[in-house]
Amino acid sequence: MEGSVEWNESLFGCFDNCGICLCGWCCTPCLFGRNAEKIDDSNCCLWCCIYMCLTDCAICWYPHYMKRKLLRQKYDLREDPHCGDLFATICCGPCALCQEARFLKRQDEQPNDSMHLVPNTRQPGRNY
Repeated sequence: MEGSVEWNESLFGCFDNCGICLCGWCCTPCLFGRNAEKIDDSNCCLWCCIYMCLTDCAICWYPHYMKRKLLRQKYDLREDPHCGDLFATICCGPCALCQEARFLKRQDEQPNDSMHLVPNTRQPGRNY
């Protein structure tokens, strides 16, 4: 299923957030675990360990690919036509993780519309 929303973060915009960039390059499994937790309430430590173990077998891209697809489905994101999910996770894994982390951070920072709804307690016909 093709999403309708464009990514608001570039795949190669790693330096847009230096903290995420450092985490992505120095502790890639940890960033993957944090992203997985935000995507579908997964266990951060479990996914960090899975990613770390699969790195030795050179197949850590597979769970990353699956979580990236979930992220796109959850937020109705369009897959990049030039650099699809599979290519991004295999060839640019840390960059893709940083892109996802920046996207998720931006989602966390956006206010939820329902949080700003104030119930109307005024009764009709009364002036306060």
